This record gives sequence, structure tokens and C-alpha cells, in this order.
Amino acid sequence: MTLTAEQFHQRMWEILEPVDTEFFEVVAAPAPDAEAIGELEAAVGFALPAAFAAFCQRTNGLCVMAREAVWPHAKEFEVGPAWTFWRGLVLLGIDTPDLPEWASISAQQRRLAEAGLPGVLPLLKIVGDGGRIWGVDQAGSVVVIDDLTDPQPLDGDFTDLYAEQIADLMQRQQDMAQRLAERATRKPGKLPG
Repeated sequence: MTLTAEQFHQRMWEILEPVDTEFFEVVAAPAPDAEAIGELEAAVGFALPAAFAAFCQRTNGLCVMAREAVWPHAKEFEVGPAWTFWRGLVLLGIDTPDLPEWASISAQQRRLAEAGLPGVLPLLKIVGDGGRIWGVDQAGSVVVIDDLTDPQPLDGDFTDLYAEQIADLMQRQQDMAQRLAERATRKPGKLPG
């Protein structure tokens, strides 16, 4: 992350401009205190990227989630392609009392450390996809961890990754809308026999 704090903040919100609030909710938690930042840095073993830390002071734990009306939650035991469960994207946040554990960098960092994958600051995950986490390593390189395997470096910077994932989320929402429309037009079938 070589952008200044202000450039990073501006770029992240530029990426979110095409997100239609008719279809998506965008929510965040309150800013963390200095103690929470220090605890996270101690746990991960290096200082947070300055631009990201500053972003969390303004927009902590940013979640973009499809609205229930346009992409209903899956019902218990429902089966479908994996992407149909991926309704949101969360830029993980620094712990505060109002930040849910599923949106917490610390919770994901502990999970990585327990799996023998220290030295990565987890920053991004798809809601509903427990197997993939994106983050940065101590050198500031963007990495992806799939199913708790060794981190794999990615090309580009974090804002490039975020832009790609937001675009993918919006495409999934459109695909889900089409899927739901097709399902609504189907005639109920009869059971064989």
C-alpha cells in the first residue's frame, strides 16, 4: 500500500461508487482505539500499513452485503453452486465492541496463526466463503490464502484487489437476480412415479 492515507480512502470510496444501494447495504463499525491497534500489531508481528490504519479510523470493518430482498439468505440445508452463498464482501476491521467477530482482523489472524500461517495481516474476505482470505505480508505484498494453505503472492496492490472483488460481487448479484427470476417462472414439477 504505497498510497497516502487520504489517497487510499478516496480510492476505496471510488471503487464503491458503482455499488447500487438499492441492491446492497454498506455498513461499518466505529473507529478502534489506539490500544486495539497496538494489540493487533503485536499479534501480527508488524505495524499495520499506515493508509489502512487511517482508513479504519474513518471506516472500520466495511461490509458490502446484498440486501435480503434481492438476494435472500440461503435456507438451512439448501444446495447450490458455491457462489450463490457469497452475498457480501468485508474489509476486515480492527476490534471494537460493535464489530462482529466475522468482520474482525484479530479473529482471522488467530485462525491463521493456529493453522501455522503467521506473518499475514488478513484484510478481506467474501461473506459466506470460509476458505479464502486476502491480506498483506510484512513486506506489504498482497497475498491470498485458500483453505489455510501457504500464502500466495498476487500482482497489483490492495485497491486493485478490492476493485476486482467488488466488481465480482456486483456480477454475482446480477447472476443471482437472473437465477431467481428464472426460478420464479418455472412451473412446479411433479415428482417421478
